Amino acid sequence: QIQKLHNEVGTPAATMAPRHVERLHALAGTVGRNVVVPFMLLLRLASFFRIGWLFKFAGLLGFAAVLSPAFFRVAWSYYTDDRITRDVRYGPNPRNRLDLFLPRGCAFFGQRVVDAEGASVSKNSANQSRPVIVFVTGGMWIIGYKAWGALLAMTLMRRGFIVASLDYRNFPQGTVGDMAADVGAGIGWVRRRAASLGGDPRKVFVVGQSAGAHLAAVALLRQTEWQRSEYPGYGAASSSSVGAPAPGAWSPKQLAGFVGVSGVYSPDDPSLVEHFDRKGLYREVFYAIMEAGFSGSRAFEALPRSSPCAIVREFESKEPGVVAETMPPTLLCHGQADTSAPPSESAKFAEALRKCGVSRVLEKYYPGKTHTDPFVTDPILGGRDALAEDISKFVRGVDGEDGVRAFAEGETSPPLMPRFLVSVARTMVPF
Repeated sequence: QIQKLHNEVGTPAATMAPRHVERLHALAGTVGRNVVVPFMLLLRLASFFRIGWLFKFAGLLGFAAVLSPAFFRVAWSYYTDDRITRDVRYGPNPRNRLDLFLPRGCAFFGQRVVDAEGASVSKNSANQSRPVIVFVTGGMWIIGYKAWGALLAMTLMRRGFIVASLDYRNFPQGTVGDMAADVGAGIGWVRRRAASLGGDPRKVFVVGQSAGAHLAAVALLRQTEWQRSEYPGYGAASSSSVGAPAPGAWSPKQLAGFVGVSGVYSPDDPSLVEHFDRKGLYREVFYAIMEAGFSGSRAFEALPRSSPCAIVREFESKEPGVVAETMPPTLLCHGQADTSAPPSESAKFAEALRKCGVSRVLEKYYPGKTHTDPFVTDPILGGRDALAEDISKFVRGVDGEDGVRAFAEGETSPPLMPRFLVSVARTMVPF
């Protein structure tokens, strides 16, 4: 067949065979990454199995089944919209991939295109003030995936924001330290290419949802810690000497802002551990995720290292003023009826940041909203998307001179499916 093609189109058969082999290798890599590896990890996760997970899994399946018409519509756009570039590798570790949601006029020119030091978008460009959002999805540290952020990312993209939705290692493939390292590497990757993508390097924001909010906060605070010890930290190439500037190194104070949505910020709080245990994220599994040992034997040492609130307190006791100097402006959003991640978590983190002197800490609570309402069911219902609107307002700032389309007062979006089906799905969601 190769020779026949050679005769028909005049392409040397010797050059056709390697292309065929490359395609087979690419297909094998895709199957391995998306089928074999998840199956092996599922087997490892089975060692933590508890009977209560069956009920949680059944609820999740029911939730997804009822909302499947909306999810299919989102998936269709996710896979067919030419403004979305999927599966871009940002680091060397498994699942170090991201999706780019690029408005018209922006483009991804490949891995090797990196901003020059101090780069900015040309003043003649319509993108000169376009913000860039790094989105970190949630999933209980176990079932997170970059595509979960597609609905919010597409909403923000349509209004002119550049969005990079990160994937990262989940448990049991990695623990909290691995996940935070992946998130930090992803932030560094995006920041090094903000201008090349068509955005403003001075306006890079990090938005995390649920477990993603926790990991993003940990990554920001640990990055400060690394750099205070003269180590370049996450997202940096190796440096010739300790303390020397490293390519790709970034600092939280270089970011324009952080948004935490339905996050948890004090995993060292025994009452939160107990709460998760009752909700089905059993104590042994939570301890293992947080590197505290299956039995929790290292909980006293490990949990504060994974707690944004505890890290902030430690900074303030040892180096007062460091958090205020490095932490970017912060917006914390939470549903008041969230029974998965208590809204008190956002209140505690906001208080801890204010005590350290962080100048701009905003809180937004949504009455009657659950863990998934602001992020999933409300956008599917259509109407006013409160979360996307609040993120947009925070990112745009007070001047609004950023080249993106603002949410008009009272602006609504069309529903993706009937309200009664969404109401049925809300009764099934296990989160």
